[in-house]
Amino acid sequence: MNVVVLTIGNEILTGNTKNSNFEWIGQHLTEIGCNVTSQWTVADIHDSIILSLTDLLHQKPDMFIVTGGLGPTEDDVTRKALFQFVGTDAEFDEDYWKELQARFTKFGINIPESNRNQALIPKKGDVIPNPVGSARGYKFEIDGSILIALPGVPVEMETMMTKSVIPLIKDMEITPTTIKTIRTTGIPESALIETLEPVLKKKHQCTLGFYPSIYGVDIRFSHQEPKLVLVLASQLTGILGDVIYGNDKERMEDVVVHLAIEKSKTIATAESCTGGLISHRLTEVPGSSSVYLGGMVVYSNDAKINLLEVENSIIQKHGAVSEETAAAMAVNVRKIFGADYGISITGIAGPTGGSPEKPVGLVYIGLANGKDVVVNKFRFGKNRKRNKLRVSQAGLNWLRKSLIND
Repeated sequence: MNVVVLTIGNEILTGNTKNSNFEWIGQHLTEIGCNVTSQWTVADIHDSIILSLTDLLHQKPDMFIVTGGLGPTEDDVTRKALFQFVGTDAEFDEDYWKELQARFTKFGINIPESNRNQALIPKKGDVIPNPVGSARGYKFEIDGSILIALPGVPVEMETMMTKSVIPLIKDMEITPTTIKTIRTTGIPESALIETLEPVLKKKHQCTLGFYPSIYGVDIRFSHQEPKLVLVLASQLTGILGDVIYGNDKERMEDVVVHLAIEKSKTIATAESCTGGLISHRLTEVPGSSSVYLGGMVVYSNDAKINLLEVENSIIQKHGAVSEETAAAMAVNVRKIFGADYGISITGIAGPTGGSPEKPVGLVYIGLANGKDVVVNKFRFGKNRKRNKLRVSQAGLNWLRKSLIND
């Protein structure tokens, strides 16, 4: 099934709002076997919406999905444009208007007259219920295509897609696609492709793509025949080994916490330049309280000395950003919390604060396990936010590998 998506909203075009609706729709439709062929975004302008719908119809899609512009305000012009496009008059749904009035009254609010727009329904077409909001959606048939219109509020769109639209598509008996994602970290995309060349040049028949991000590179491949996907997954895994940290939607922190639970190991963290990001990521995982004992954000030298008990002489001699300080931080935080593993981060996140000897992006990560302490040195870039994310990923990845070998 070929699907085109039209998102409507000035706020998307100005960059003030991320187009998360298309991201969600694209992912979920692909998972059930649809082929999303186009995605357009247009402003809240009546004629622009009509023109976009007309051009998209020329692509002869099996389905349109339109989101946005079904609210009660003046810039919500999608409803009128849709009715004109499909050639239907509107009628007023008195029963739904009474339902809306009752909802507002329940919360002690007099319903604005502008909300009457949300009780308009097409004479030709169907209404899609909205369980979590007031703007209902619509379903039309036009020139052999199905046109679905949904509100732009993400939670409303997602609920209506899940409860009404996706079941409708599944009933049309499309062949599901098997999709597999292998998540890697610590190796750039170009090197990854070169490493996998022996497999990639074979006729694996899968649709395959590489998706780099701040956390690493995802390899996503799919086919309607599940066996072909499993064979390719096995081949890629055999080459990459522990460069792979997870599958599908697994996050690095999920993997680390689950490994720690499996191995009955506890963790404590001491962070400087990451400002508690590693502890935040770990505690995002349900069940992390059984393995994550606690952490300390020791940003200043005084905090490292007075709270984490790093010897002043170490910092004076080697500096706060040094192998020696990272080692002391890891050892001490492990002892303070009585954890099996102590992991430490100290570095220069940027964009200022570096020197020729210690440039911006220099980071030391320490890991202590009660037997020894090892420190790794990393060089990242000058972007502060990216550095913090990349450091947290590198630290968690090192912890992951240590847990695997424990």
